[in-house]
Amino acid sequence: MNHQLVRVCEPSQPEAIERRPSVSHENREIFNKSCWDISQSGTNKILTGNKALDTHFGGGISLGHLVELIGNSGTGKTQMCLQLCLNVQIPKAAGGLEGSALFIDTNQDFHPDRLQELALKLQRQYAHKVPEFTAHKMLQKVYHVKCHKLHQLMATVLSCHRHLAEHPYIKLIVIDSLAFTLRMLEDGAQRYEMLLELHESMRRLQCQHELVWVFTNVLTHRYVRKKFQVEPALGDLHSHLINERIWFASSSELHLGKSWRTSRLIKEPE
Repeated sequence: MNHQLVRVCEPSQPEAIERRPSVSHENREIFNKSCWDISQSGTNKILTGNKALDTHFGGGISLGHLVELIGNSGTGKTQMCLQLCLNVQIPKAAGGLEGSALFIDTNQDFHPDRLQELALKLQRQYAHKVPEFTAHKMLQKVYHVKCHKLHQLMATVLSCHRHLAEHPYIKLIVIDSLAFTLRMLEDGAQRYEMLLELHESMRRLQCQHELVWVFTNVLTHRYVRKKFQVEPALGDLHSHLINERIWFASSSELHLGKSWRTSRLIKEPE
């Protein structure tokens, strides 16, 4: 039997260094930005319109966060989504981001009339500082997409990178509601897979474009330890993947926390 010997030559040290993957200029400069630099980099928050919440958040919701609004129907979740779509547009001259918003509507609860009422109110609030900040201009900077089925929602989120390239001033994307189309899937494993894919896409866009994702969710009953408990839909993993969760109660109270048991009261009843 013939044996063929193959000689393996190890590269010399200079050659090995030359063959190493090149490190990008961005990665080499990892020590060029401190926490102080970030704090002084200008406005990077969106006002919620609720003084107690804004105080707790240190001036509003920070860019780069995933925020969930949770509660039963009629508690004010969509109202806050609409308000955020306007507040993200507050001019830089008034301390705002001067951005725009994308509203992804899954449960047909978007009403332009409600948005216009809020815009007129915001216009009056800032009339003395920035008179050119009008309700008409605000409405033009809120983009609306209907996604009544899950495949439409998936396609919209996955294609957001193209829309953001064309509209770089979008700093807020709202999904109202995230749970509505996902819960139509009877296959739990498939629903779990779709949810993870959505989160992966949202996180990637969040890092690449420095924006805020806000989505609404509903409460559901879960059988735990031989009794039913009221808990957020979409499961525990989803709860771990979000940054903030704001609970809306029917008594006009707002609570903040990943779970109701550990949440704290933010807004007292009016």
